[in-house]
Amino acid sequence: MRRSLWAGFLLLCATYASAQSLGDIARKEKKRREKNQQSGTVARVITEAEVGPGPPVVFRPGSEPNGDADVGPAAPVLPPGEAAPDFSLPDRSGRSYSLANFRGRPLLIDFWATWCGPCRKTMPEIQRLHQRYGRQLQVVGINIEGNSPDVLGYLDEGGYTFPVLFDSGNWDSVVALSYGVSSIPRTFLIDRNSRVLFAGHPNGLTEEKIQAAIAAR
Repeated sequence: MRRSLWAGFLLLCATYASAQSLGDIARKEKKRREKNQQSGTVARVITEAEVGPGPPVVFRPGSEPNGDADVGPAAPVLPPGEAAPDFSLPDRSGRSYSLANFRGRPLLIDFWATWCGPCRKTMPEIQRLHQRYGRQLQVVGINIEGNSPDVLGYLDEGGYTFPVLFDSGNWDSVVALSYGVSSIPRTFLIDRNSRVLFAGHPNGLTEEKIQAAIAAR
């Protein structure tokens, strides 16, 4: 009997603690939403229509490498038809590359970071495009967290052989901001004349769009 009463008491305590915890979470979330509404900040939302089957995923500007996300103002994504902004970024050896280095053939730029779970899921597809189209399509990754042993180790362990350039600052990355990147992964398909053909989640980039860019002169 005593054991049964003690078990019941422990269950009651656990239930009460859980209710208190959920209540605290709800109150904090309410305050966060009210603060966001007052400040006019918004979050970028990637919908199922953009990324394919699965629940919507929210990536907020201001996200920190530990995975915690803070809401911040969403920058406009660079639209198709616009001239791709120039940049100068180093590769893993320190050699600098600009947009001019890739003119003459279509260019695919993928913005990513190792702390971004969805980026890790799409990186194999970026590698597949690099291997499939070879010299017909230049594939370049732009890492927004900066060159580090952890990032290089991730690339080596994954067997990623496409060129990767390094910016830094995460959401304060200068090149990412110039391209209007407010969520990652974010992919741009650029034609031979440095005009944007596609801007969006890599899952939205079709083989037809890539082949059309390759065929265009």
